Amino acid sequence: MAFEIIESISRADIAFRVSGKDLTELFDAGARALTSIMMQNPETIELKTSVTFDCEAENLDMLYFDFLNEFIYYKDSKKLILLPEKIQIIESAVGYSMTCLAKGEKIDRARYFFYVDIKAITTHNLRVVKKKNRWYATVVVDV
Repeated sequence: MAFEIIESISRADIAFRVSGKDLTELFDAGARALTSIMMQNPETIELKTSVTFDCEAENLDMLYFDFLNEFIYYKDSKKLILLPEKIQIIESAVGYSMTCLAKGEKIDRARYFFYVDIKAITTHNLRVVKKKNRWYATVVVDV
C-alpha cells in the first residue's frame, strides 16, 4: 500500500498522507499505512480472526480519526493486528456512519518485527479532503 511520510508536519510523531478514488479506498489505505509504519512485512498477516466495528461522527475528519483509532485499540487491548476487509460508509443528515469488517491475527513477536508502536491517532493536522475526483487524508500518529 502506497503512502507518503510527511517530514515537515511533526518532529516527534509520524505524519503520513494517503489517497483513494473513493472514501472506502481512502479508509482502507489509512489502515494499511498504519500497519506498514508499525511493522515489517504486513502482507504476511494471516487473516484468521474477524472483528466488526462501527463508528459515527459529524464529519469525515472525525470519522477517519475514530476508524484508525479502532485499529490501535485492537492492537493494544486485544493484541490483534488487523487489516480492513470490508468498509461501508454512509452519509446522513447528521453526519457519517461506518461499519468495518477487519481480519487479522494475534500479534506474534516471534514472527513479526515492529519498527514503532503507534499509541494513537492525533487531531493535529488531521484532514480528509476531496480534490479533483480523488480523496486525500493527512494523519499524524503519536509514537
